Amino acid sequence: MDILTRHAARWVLGALLGFCAAPAIAQISPGDLTAAHQSLEGMGNCTKCHSLGKEVTNAKCLECHTELRGRINAGKGYHATLTGKACASCHNEHHGRTFQIVRFDTKTFDHARTGFVLEGKHRPLDCVKCHTQKNITAKDVRANATLMGGHTYLGLATDCNGCHEDQHRAQLGLQCQACHTADGWKPASRFVHDRAKYRLTGKHVQVDCANCHRPMRDFPKTIQYVNLVFDKCSSCHVDPHNGRFTKPCESCHSTEGWQTGATKNFDHATTKFPLRGKHASVRCEECHIPVRRDGKPVQNFVIRNFQKCMDCHLDVHRGEFARFREKGACEECHNEEGWARVRFDHTTARYALNGKHESVECAKCHGAVAVNARGQRVPPDMHVKKFDACMDCHEDAHAGQFRRRKDRGACEACHTVDGFLPASYTPWDHAKFTKFPLAGGHEAVPCAKCHEAGKVRAKSTVQFVWTTEPRCETCHKDPHGGQFARTKYAGCESCHNPEAWNSLAFNHDQTKFPLTGKHVKVACADCHKPVVEAGTKKIRQYAGTPTRCVDCHTDINTQPESGRKL
Repeated sequence: MDILTRHAARWVLGALLGFCAAPAIAQISPGDLTAAHQSLEGMGNCTKCHSLGKEVTNAKCLECHTELRGRINAGKGYHATLTGKACASCHNEHHGRTFQIVRFDTKTFDHARTGFVLEGKHRPLDCVKCHTQKNITAKDVRANATLMGGHTYLGLATDCNGCHEDQHRAQLGLQCQACHTADGWKPASRFVHDRAKYRLTGKHVQVDCANCHRPMRDFPKTIQYVNLVFDKCSSCHVDPHNGRFTKPCESCHSTEGWQTGATKNFDHATTKFPLRGKHASVRCEECHIPVRRDGKPVQNFVIRNFQKCMDCHLDVHRGEFARFREKGACEECHNEEGWARVRFDHTTARYALNGKHESVECAKCHGAVAVNARGQRVPPDMHVKKFDACMDCHEDAHAGQFRRRKDRGACEACHTVDGFLPASYTPWDHAKFTKFPLAGGHEAVPCAKCHEAGKVRAKSTVQFVWTTEPRCETCHKDPHGGQFARTKYAGCESCHNPEAWNSLAFNHDQTKFPLTGKHVKVACADCHKPVVEAGTKKIRQYAGTPTRCVDCHTDINTQPESGRKL
């Protein structure tokens, strides 16, 4: 049976009872009231909710529900947004004691209409997480025992402290949203330290909050944010100088960094040791090594011994110069601009540097500072004991070709310290020391034309010494194709000389065909014609040239027009 059917049955039953007994009229009702309104049961209480001849009005409801009336009149809360809507349209009665008079869909309910938008972490929370009796702060609601005895959605504050405990114990006021958001308690994304009395600059910006803000002494679970002492650096930092400096820390250091501030602001020129050259870029800790006092490392800024370089630096020469330098003073050769910038006068040594040797790096001869297997620095040997011959330092570029000479191939016979090239070897030396004197056209020929690389051991080694007697064909190709190889004229010098190729010394009378008469004036090329040999290569024929007249001349009797005239 549905609700309307039950109501109809009750009205019919009431009408029947009205005919039987008048006193029974007071018991007529559409149905039982809910538990919240059961005190209003009975015909005598009907007008507390109903007006005679009218439906239930909002005014009647608000006569009792004063908490809602005050909020609606003030334009606050959810009900203030339901203008013109009847209370009974949502909260109707006479459906029994267990009827849920307050009901709505929590999944679709628009909480923003209450005046409190659910954001961030609040959005996924169940309603009962917030709407509990302990979170009710409104005085009028807390004074209503009926509301406090049941379950109500009224009376919650919209500020954070209405539901959440003040983690800061009133240090920072009650405006939590000034630093925090509903997205989470941490981090306090809205907090700007510039609004505090102590602004964060430099390295302080990167410091974790907990490094400065520690738990309160009386409340270990509460972090202290106010009444911190920060007027001096030593309020937070331990004095690494152990009180040796009376000036404030910021006179040398800054928040940009402990070292950055020191090197930037501290003027070392005010000390007994001004920093110059490479010393200006040395880290402070390289000289000011921490010492332990009272079991703690303390930076040592009072250095008493710094008169000599070796008060701080190791003698990499291991006392090699102590015997002939004034106590081996480093500054006689080195300066503060850099260890490698040496002003040593090599003329005072047994080997003076001249020519190209002047520009050679010291390490080329003396070696460089190395590190051994133990991690120790091994200094270079500044005393070169063997330097009498060039090959004590330099490799023999000629691969021993001149070892058989009387000077055993001494480099200085041809070269100087001004440079390996050009050599000082002259044509006169070539005539004096070799079996092939340079004459005529040979004098102008570059050395590399005859002395080629790659014919002695390594590819880069130039050949200067021949195992056999040098001949013309050693360097020059035979343009005659070997025509004179088996004749008594074998050898280029039989006809040619070094002055020029065309300057011939050949006497035709030595051949089987002496030149006489008109033949003396005939050009060589008229008789010695080019012939083809080995394909298309042409060489001029000399050996085997015909010697009969008819081989060159025609019969003038039979062909008078074409014969050669002598």
